[in-house]
Amino acid sequence: MKHLRKLSMLLILAMLFTTACGGDGDNKDTDNGADTVHVSDGESTNNEEALGLPSDLKYPEETITILTAESIVAAPEELTEESELVDQAKHAIDLAIEDRFGITLDYVGIVPWQDTSGMARQSVNAGSDDYQMVFTCAQHQVNLVNEGLYLTHDELPYIDIDKPWWNKEYIESVSLHEDELYILFGDITYNTSQRTTCVFFNMNLLEEKLNMKPQDLYDLVYAGEWTIDKFTELVSQVYEDANGNTQRDTEDIYGFVSPWNETFNWMAYGSGIKFTTRGDDGYPEINLNTETTVTLVDKLCKLFFGNDGATVKGNAADDFGAGRALFIVNRFFLTNWEQFRTMTDDYGILPIPKYDESIDGYHSPVEELVQWGAVPVTTSDPVMVSAVAEAMAYEGREQLTPAYYETTLKLKLTRDDESMKMIDLIMAGRDTDYIYINPLGGLGDVFEKVYAAQQNTFASSYASVEMAGAQALADLIEAYEENK
Repeated sequence: MKHLRKLSMLLILAMLFTTACGGDGDNKDTDNGADTVHVSDGESTNNEEALGLPSDLKYPEETITILTAESIVAAPEELTEESELVDQAKHAIDLAIEDRFGITLDYVGIVPWQDTSGMARQSVNAGSDDYQMVFTCAQHQVNLVNEGLYLTHDELPYIDIDKPWWNKEYIESVSLHEDELYILFGDITYNTSQRTTCVFFNMNLLEEKLNMKPQDLYDLVYAGEWTIDKFTELVSQVYEDANGNTQRDTEDIYGFVSPWNETFNWMAYGSGIKFTTRGDDGYPEINLNTETTVTLVDKLCKLFFGNDGATVKGNAADDFGAGRALFIVNRFFLTNWEQFRTMTDDYGILPIPKYDESIDGYHSPVEELVQWGAVPVTTSDPVMVSAVAEAMAYEGREQLTPAYYETTLKLKLTRDDESMKMIDLIMAGRDTDYIYINPLGGLGDVFEKVYAAQQNTFASSYASVEMAGAQALADLIEAYEENK
């Protein structure tokens, strides 16, 4: 790999094994925390028994070309002593993979994610073996999957999604047929953690406005009582006309700030209600138009639009960072934004609240801009590519996920030990729904339509797309059956 060879092995080792000042549990300073990560020095760290690949599997002088959106998978061109641990881990993994198989990894493009799908489609339709793996955001990748441009896992013999470095439940949930799986999703990229949704809360406002401690919220979660109704109740108790102008504006303090429709979407899909099920034939069946869904939308409308403590104006990250919001709902990667890194108040992290106490566990969705990997059907040696992808995911679990999850997210950017436990709980329950990532003629956008109307228009919104959604699903299934 061209850019890796520019690096001194001593430099990599020095950066990877640097230990920052140890913390005492108070991580208010975002530069503290234990930054030690066990990573490779360029020699393969694979435990061959755990990985399950033949130890003599080699492809000397072969090149695997990977088309990737921006820099989610590829490491930057150069490392410095100040490089983030995630980038250091990506470099180390690439070195380990190259040495393990005798190959060269060549990352092509590193282009805006909007461009990768067109590049992949053009290549495959031309019958070219330009890229052996493609990584881009799910909302674009799903169309390429549905067009039949990628190989299934059955055609990638070394991919074993029962292994812990793959997210099997997610992969199955977004697949058209439950037995035909296409995407590479799991520890092969840390973006699967970045794009997971959660609730952030301001600890100072919690005590000041509600006379509650963070542990009170954590105990609600552990007791299974962290529900939309409880969330709404807490939000309703927090509003302050901070600038004294008698107007509800962006300078005031709110219980909940949510200025865009995706928040409504995430809370609906994170409620624990399943809007699609699997039929006996293995294909999705729509289960959206139910009394439970109508009640869910009622609950969310009461929270978002019928609550003195909530506002749909402002900017969630700015307002939260400035101490003007008790709660916001967003993705984990906001913890690395400037508003969070410079925030003077302490904050905690919670899962998305569930529909009611009858729901088992918590279900924070992974948003649609998350990166999916896939292997084009034009790949000339899918056996080799499957072995490399399996090893990349394995090394990702050993090195990349710890670099992001254990140090960047947990130790450096959270403020208390209980939030770390909450992160573990959230990650264990992350999932999605088929119609969230496959909108099916507008069915997946129904909750956004409700948000736009700012009232419960679910019945009419669903009716407006019901036929188109059913037809879109039928067309997908028919095309899939014809191409088998």
